Amino acid sequence: MEKVLKGKPIALAINKVSKTLIAEYSLQPKMLLIQVGEDPASSFYVQSIISSAAKLGAEAELLTLSIETSEQELLATIHAANVDPHIHGIMLQKPLPQGMDDAKINMSIEPNKDIDALHPLNLGKILMDEDGFLPNTPAAVFYTLKYYGIDPQGKNLVILGRSNVVGKPLANMLLWKKPSANATVTVCHSRTANLKEICRNADILIAAIGKARYVDASMVKAGSILIDVGINEEKGEDSSSVYVGDIDYNACYDKALAITPVPGGIGRITTSLLYLNLIKAALIAKKVNKRVDEYIDMIFSENQKKQ
Repeated sequence: MEKVLKGKPIALAINKVSKTLIAEYSLQPKMLLIQVGEDPASSFYVQSIISSAAKLGAEAELLTLSIETSEQELLATIHAANVDPHIHGIMLQKPLPQGMDDAKINMSIEPNKDIDALHPLNLGKILMDEDGFLPNTPAAVFYTLKYYGIDPQGKNLVILGRSNVVGKPLANMLLWKKPSANATVTVCHSRTANLKEICRNADILIAAIGKARYVDASMVKAGSILIDVGINEEKGEDSSSVYVGDIDYNACYDKALAITPVPGGIGRITTSLLYLNLIKAALIAKKVNKRVDEYIDMIFSENQKKQ
C-alpha cells in the first residue's frame, strides 16, 4: 500500500470511464449549476466544475442568481430545470442564503437529476443499500479505500462528523453488505465523550468536521489509515492562502500506515464523481440504468490487475 493516498490517479480513472460512456452511448450530458449569490469560495469550486466539462465532452451551464432571490423564485428555477429534457443533472451550490428552507429546496430537485444526492430519496437509497446517486464526497472516500486496496471489512472505523452531506451517508455506505464495506462504524460528534480514546482505537479514521488540524498525533493509533475530508483556509506568513485538512498531516504522518494529503486527496476526486453522476443521469434519461457497482468495476478493474 502507498503511504500517501493521492486523489489524482483516482480522478483520472473516473474521468476515463466517463469519456468511454459518453462515446459508447453517444451522450450529450448537460448539467445546470445554480448558484445564489457569489461567495468567493463557492465561485472557485463552481468554476473548477465548469472548466472540467469540455475536457470530458459534457456541458455545464452556470446560472447565477442574485443574493436577493426569494425561495419561491429558486423553486421555480429548479422546477424549470426538472422538466427541461436537455438538462440531465442539477447541482445546487451550497450554502444557500439565510432564511431559505434547505430541506424543502433539496426535495424540489427531481431525484433522477439529483447529481449531488441531496434529495431524501437518494439519501434513503444509501440507507437501504439500494442503487442510486452517491453523494460526491462520501463516494470519494469509498472509492479511495477501494482504489488503494484498503478493505474496511471487520475494521474499527471512526468518522469524525455527522453532517447530512458527509458523515451520515458515508457511515451508511461503509455499513453496506458488500465488498469494500462491512465496517464496524462509530460516528463521533461535538457531544461525544472520550473522543480521543475512541479515535485512538480506530483502524481507519475519517475526519470531516471542518476544523483545521484538529486531529493530532495523540488521537491516532500507530499503523492506522487516516482519511482527511476537511479543507480549511489559513493565511501563510506572506498573507497568501494555505489550505490544510482536519488532520495535522505533518504531526500524524509518521504514525500512520497511510494518509490522504490536503490538498490533492479526497477533494481532488469529487468533481470527477459529480460528472460520473451526470452521466448516470443522462443514461437514465435514455432508459439505460447501469448500477453503481458496474461503474465501480469499470473504474477499478484495471488498477486491481496491477496490484
